Amino acid sequence: MKFLSFEFIPLMLVPSLILLYLVLTNKSMIERIFESELLQKLKIDQGLPKKMRMSLLFGALFLMIVALARPVYQKGVVEVASLRANLVIALDISRSMKAKDLYPNRLEFAKKKIEELIDKTNNLSIGILAFAKDAYIVSPITDDKASLTYLLHRLHTNELSLRGTNILSALMSAKLLYGNKRPRNILIVTDGGDKKDFKDEIAYAKENGFKVFILGVATKRGAPIEENGGYLKDKKGNIVITKLNTDIAKLAKATGGEFVQARLDSSDIGLILKKIGGLQKEKKTEKIVDQTELYPYVLALSLLLLFLSFFDIPHKNIAFLLLLGTYLHAGMMDFQIIKQAKESYMKGHYEKAAKEFAKIASQKETPQSYYDLGNALYKAKKYKAAIKAYNKVQTQDRELEFRKLHNLGNSYFQLKNYKKAIEMYEKALHLKQDKDTKFNLELAKKMLKKQQQKKQNKKQQKQQKQKNKKKQQKGKQNKKNQKQNATKQKKEQKQKSGKKQSAKKGKEQKNEPISKREEKKWLKLIQKNSAPTLLYKAPIKPKKEEETNENPW
Repeated sequence: MKFLSFEFIPLMLVPSLILLYLVLTNKSMIERIFESELLQKLKIDQGLPKKMRMSLLFGALFLMIVALARPVYQKGVVEVASLRANLVIALDISRSMKAKDLYPNRLEFAKKKIEELIDKTNNLSIGILAFAKDAYIVSPITDDKASLTYLLHRLHTNELSLRGTNILSALMSAKLLYGNKRPRNILIVTDGGDKKDFKDEIAYAKENGFKVFILGVATKRGAPIEENGGYLKDKKGNIVITKLNTDIAKLAKATGGEFVQARLDSSDIGLILKKIGGLQKEKKTEKIVDQTELYPYVLALSLLLLFLSFFDIPHKNIAFLLLLGTYLHAGMMDFQIIKQAKESYMKGHYEKAAKEFAKIASQKETPQSYYDLGNALYKAKKYKAAIKAYNKVQTQDRELEFRKLHNLGNSYFQLKNYKKAIEMYEKALHLKQDKDTKFNLELAKKMLKKQQQKKQNKKQQKQQKQKNKKKQQKGKQNKKNQKQNATKQKKEQKQKSGKKQSAKKGKEQKNEPISKREEKKWLKLIQKNSAPTLLYKAPIKPKKEEETNENPW
């Protein structure tokens, strides 16, 4: 066993033991006057004696101090190997980023995109810098996502000189962040500025081994720049319209990177992460001590002693004491499960965290437990299950209710149920006016319009296909009828011609004379097939041919 915070033992334990000794050896005024045997007879039995009670109290104090010293049981040292890539994100903070062709403006939209990338990335160490004419380091390369998000939120540009878009300065500052580390990857989030030729930037990037990725945060239509209550104008007095500079894509292509234009949905971040996922990763081996914390059990025992020192437990109620011990043990087990769930959540093992939070929610059935479960399920991309968990959060706490409604809106948004998402965001805004919720609400409204337009287009296409199909069927039916009519006419003509020919043949047969050879043949057949007589066969005496002209049949 080892103590992680051993300094608590000499600082607190030694003075406590001295105090315990003084308390136990010190006699009260009554004890000094009367003998102990007499006092025992005079006293009413009040349960535990004073010295036993004080011993229990100081025993509880002793165990609390040991718990503060964090005793652990170390199983051994484990080596953990991980593959990580490094990325520097350079955010353009020049004046043109104040344009509002993206809601609420390009700069705030870009921050949201960077935050989304940080949240979704795994095995990626990130550094952040901001640049305009000059570059400013916001954060060194780190794995701490919470710190990166915090610094990004609090990046204020009001007091900085925002003229110009000097991408070369961003590359130089990124080189300082990397130091001797290789490979070097940089994501530049910018509207591209006004520059057309990026030869110097390409040369510097290739010379220093940079692979440049660019997220274009602007539209091709463009927008004016608000300044001092009006709009920025050029020397001739015309309002300046700043647009997306697509020429910056040359820098990305020349260095083996990728240019992606920012979109309202998450497909742009997904594409960038897909490209960055193929980067060369650095293998790191870390030694981690596999250990188990023992302080929860020590703290539970101290609480039990503290309870015994303040209350008298009769022998008859010993079962109550055992029940209390069981309850405390169950409480400590819950504490351990919650700790494991939170650790899994922070490490990005969201499915494991969801299982742990589900155990707590089934036992506690508290609003907070269901809320934690919903968050873990949302992170695990199980949005339907997350919605069920959030709906079980029934609370009077306005802050928790606001967060529940906000996250419900996010869950419905991910399921592309934008109507429900808008409903949840609006309910959340009734409770609290929040910048992120407003942004998500506007985005959901835009996505709903886009979805409805797609459905309408599909419906029109379907109707058009049905019309075309009916026309084709009518055309086929007409052709079929024409063919049937043609065949009928041919049959009628054949029938008419057949009747004429048969009539001709009949006439020909009636007028054609019978030959002598046929007559002899028929006579022989008649003789053979003549009707049988009763006893004898009558002689046939044919008349001479000269005497009659009648045929024998």
